[in-house]
Amino acid sequence: MSFTITVLMENTAPEGALAGEHGLSLLVEGQGVRVLYDTGPSPRFLFNARALGAELEGLDALVLSHGHYDHTGGAAALLTGPKPPKSIYLGRDFFARRFKRGGSEIGSLLDERTAVQSAEVHIVGDEPLRIAEGVFAVSGFTRTNSVELPDADMQRETSGGLATDTFCDETALVLETPTELTLISGCSHVGCANMCTRVEELFGRKVDTFIGGTHLMNADDERIEQTARLLRQHGVRRLGACHCTGCRANEYFASAYPGWFASNVGSRVTVG
Repeated sequence: MSFTITVLMENTAPEGALAGEHGLSLLVEGQGVRVLYDTGPSPRFLFNARALGAELEGLDALVLSHGHYDHTGGAAALLTGPKPPKSIYLGRDFFARRFKRGGSEIGSLLDERTAVQSAEVHIVGDEPLRIAEGVFAVSGFTRTNSVELPDADMQRETSGGLATDTFCDETALVLETPTELTLISGCSHVGCANMCTRVEELFGRKVDTFIGGTHLMNADDERIEQTARLLRQHGVRRLGACHCTGCRANEYFASAYPGWFASNVGSRVTVG
């Protein structure tokens, strides 16, 4: 039992036929199921999918990690195509308006009307939702360590005005096989180690592989080293940090984290 994860969109791409953008889109295939995790900042991930021979028509599910533009920009193009995904998985308050401190709006580019008219929408709350055998959407993350604190620059609209975003909608994709537990994250706004803690509690085992954004692009050396230490403590053997991880953190992981691997546009990795 295994799954293959193909990077359809990420910040960096090899020179040639593939395009890179600040965003993330991953295709998960295995056990007769196809799940897309995020759609990057624009429909350009569809171009990469064609170039890579990745079939996106009639997907079993689309899972969106959180309501930011760089993960949802291509969703409408996918959902209004001839054979849209059968289901969509979103966290709570996914469609709340989001801002970066200073005023720029950074929220979802997928609107609620398009979502509900295109496919069956599932809201991921405190309990994991089973998408298929060995494939789960997980949300309800909390902050359990003193390192991964809220980012005051990330804000959301509330009834009382703008407030620091706690990312209650953040949703991970978890792949469970007899030999490996894989956590796939969009940006890890709640902290990648905090996400590992919850997944461990839910599944009763350590996270073996972590793939996705770690939101360390503006982190200093101390924070990067602390994150690496926490992930090692959680037992993460393979680390495919990408997207919002940033060059500085990825250079550190590449040199100091055993099991680190590149996750750029066109990369493929098998888990399980």
